[in-house]
Amino acid sequence: MTNSDQSERRTMDCVFFAYFLFQIPSTLLFDTQGVYSESLYPSMFKSLRSHYLETYRDPFLADAWSHPWYLSVCLVEHFIEMPFFFWAAYTYYYYGALKKPSIIFPSILYAAHTVTAILGIWFMAIGADFSQSEAMAPRNMGERIKLCTAYAPFFIMSCLILFDGWRLSRKQKVE
Repeated sequence: MTNSDQSERRTMDCVFFAYFLFQIPSTLLFDTQGVYSESLYPSMFKSLRSHYLETYRDPFLADAWSHPWYLSVCLVEHFIEMPFFFWAAYTYYYYGALKKPSIIFPSILYAAHTVTAILGIWFMAIGADFSQSEAMAPRNMGERIKLCTAYAPFFIMSCLILFDGWRLSRKQKVE
């Protein structure tokens, strides 16, 4: 492995560390609000959610219980992915994928799940009929696309994690 591979690897480890570190408070204080009682959250986080809902008109996060498929994605995130976020942040920060290759396969699983979940969200955001929705929902194609952009950073990061994990696993097989 060349020095440029090692520096690139370290850069990717830093990016993934930052992403998983961000996911911890984001999941705990924001994503869970669509599932659990509002009384659990400080007013600052409730107002952040309200601002997000007004800006992106996200009917899924507004009421996950009305969308069982989305609720299942949320519950997987809360109970399975949440512990992984801590471990991934720790591993990418202290070791990186080259020194601790045991992070590669779980990262691939996480990324594949996230990519497929977001694709489902995008298809529903673009194609669903929200005319009867009681929750705030997109009213036109512009708002539907705007809603999709809210999920785009998670899709992009997951694709990076997926590609990077695949690339590293291929390198391990060759070596």
